Amino acid sequence: MGSNPIPGASFPVSVHENTFIKCNAFGTLGLHLTETDEYDRIFAALKHPLRRQILLLLEEKGEASFTEIQKAVGVNDTGLLSYHLKELGTLVEQSERGKYNLSEIGKASMALFWKVEREKQASNSAIQNYLERIVGEIVFLFFIVGVTFLAPLSADIYLSVQTVFSGLLTTQIVLMFLASLLSMVFGAVLFLFYDRHYFSKNPRTNAVHSLLFAVGISLMSTYSAYISYQFEMVSANGSNFAFWFSILRAVSFLGITPIVTYATGGFLNRR
Repeated sequence: MGSNPIPGASFPVSVHENTFIKCNAFGTLGLHLTETDEYDRIFAALKHPLRRQILLLLEEKGEASFTEIQKAVGVNDTGLLSYHLKELGTLVEQSERGKYNLSEIGKASMALFWKVEREKQASNSAIQNYLERIVGEIVFLFFIVGVTFLAPLSADIYLSVQTVFSGLLTTQIVLMFLASLLSMVFGAVLFLFYDRHYFSKNPRTNAVHSLLFAVGISLMSTYSAYISYQFEMVSANGSNFAFWFSILRAVSFLGITPIVTYATGGFLNRR
């Protein structure tokens, strides 16, 4: 078998068949490892919880006696601990004083272990951030829908009840109309900020999205007005006034929302 020198190595290194050079995180570790055996040993050590615990202990303390390892890992069976130390093979070394420490291969194994752990934590963190973002979007959107829909719903119920039992003055009707409409427009502005935060800062895109939002709110509002209308119809003083009141408000909302959101989006972009 032939050997090939490694250019730039700080010490004589030869590469033989079925042999590879294992480098640590700094690219300076020149180790002769038999490929299949050493890889199997490394992965078996990192996979087994007790052996991994032993390696972590030796990495932290630098070296430890058999008794210290036994106490640290909580294994009373000396035969079992001896078996696992033997299975670690070239990953650990025993000094002249009888204490165990990580070999160069063991240090490389732990570097691999921590690299995998960091990547796993980064992956878990990315998933967690994504889920938190999705939950935040949903909660914020439901809040906006609630704020936008609550005002017209309250106005329709109040209007229906007052129409049936006592009637309303024209001033009261106008005030109810303006108050509920302005509350809906305020909800549309909140939706604009939601849209800009999570999706797009383009005023035209915001206007389109806000119009779709307004359509949804208007349909919900019209449906609630229809329920109120049915309630009025079964009463002695029934009328369809509240229903047409809601229709007029929904049409006004659909007309105002794109204009307001487009103007507000353009203003925010110029700031």
